[in-house]
Amino acid sequence: MTGRRLRRFLCGVTIAITSAASLSACGDEGGAAERNEIVFNSWGGDFQKAQSEVIFAPFETESKIKVVQLSDGENIYAKVKSQAGQDIGEIDMVHGDASWLMRGRQDNLWAKIDYSELSAVNIYDDARDDYGVGVLYWSFNIVYNPAKFTEAPTTWADVWDYAKQHPKRVAMWSARPNYVIEAALMADGTRPDGVYPLTGEKIDRAYAKLDEIKDKVAWFEGGAQGGRLFEEGQVDIGMFYGGDAFSLKVDGAAPTVVWNQGLYTRDYWLIPANAPHKEQALQLLKFALQPQRQAELADRTGYGPVAPEAVAQLDPAVQAKLTSVEPQKSSQLSYDYEWWGENDDAQLQRWTTWLRG
Repeated sequence: MTGRRLRRFLCGVTIAITSAASLSACGDEGGAAERNEIVFNSWGGDFQKAQSEVIFAPFETESKIKVVQLSDGENIYAKVKSQAGQDIGEIDMVHGDASWLMRGRQDNLWAKIDYSELSAVNIYDDARDDYGVGVLYWSFNIVYNPAKFTEAPTTWADVWDYAKQHPKRVAMWSARPNYVIEAALMADGTRPDGVYPLTGEKIDRAYAKLDEIKDKVAWFEGGAQGGRLFEEGQVDIGMFYGGDAFSLKVDGAAPTVVWNQGLYTRDYWLIPANAPHKEQALQLLKFALQPQRQAELADRTGYGPVAPEAVAQLDPAVQAKLTSVEPQKSSQLSYDYEWWGENDDAQLQRWTTWLRG
């Protein structure tokens, strides 16, 4: 599970076979659609290294299709949108955040998935979408240093109470309001099954609850930054990536992950509507969803597999750390990526104004 903290926010670390510049440079040797390759844009860092070794390299050997890797991270969506005006784009597939699925559907960015080509693939129903296929699960959870607590915290209300009693000893994610709004509602007493659908009234309540701890918590933007807060002993509890927490060392041991009231979601593989190699991209997707590949990636990264058969291939100790495996999965709330995809821009603007105010 090494290196998961780097995955989400280590954007632009190019472990790529080529770069965007070299990709353009070879364009005069033949049209993009004529090359037997897949241009795949992912997140860089240790996560993409694992992705490359577990999926891309063996796929190349088996299929004889070259996988050209880019590592644009948070800029992936903007890059796909910028190529949308072309008849044929350059990017064939991206590893995307769940909310990009809905945003891209609104912008007509994604090709519809032909599930008849994936008929042999068995994945969880909530990993299927007409315009994208979930390839892994991850979650935001309450994470804490057990050495600092005589009574184990189990709810977001406990996190809020600790922040008020121990200023700056609680970590909270600040990059976007997604997931934080839901945590605030649960801290305010909303049952997990009552969080969605989000409404204007609920969001106002969430901000009122966040006002209570805004100046009392340590805000972090990225996984590496948040991990340091825990490992350096700057915080005792907070909101953090559930699987990533197991790779941290806090007072010589991993912190405790609370699955109750966690928020789990999926990352999707998405094919741009003007991708030049859609058929090859589907071949790669089918390969990545094989139980063996899913199990090995889960073991390497700590992300939950979307193929049920993959779980049986994993050691029970690994299964206990994965968000998509029972009893962890049913203890958590499934993130409403459709709502956030439709409302991301407006909510981010309000969040940024609030956070800076």
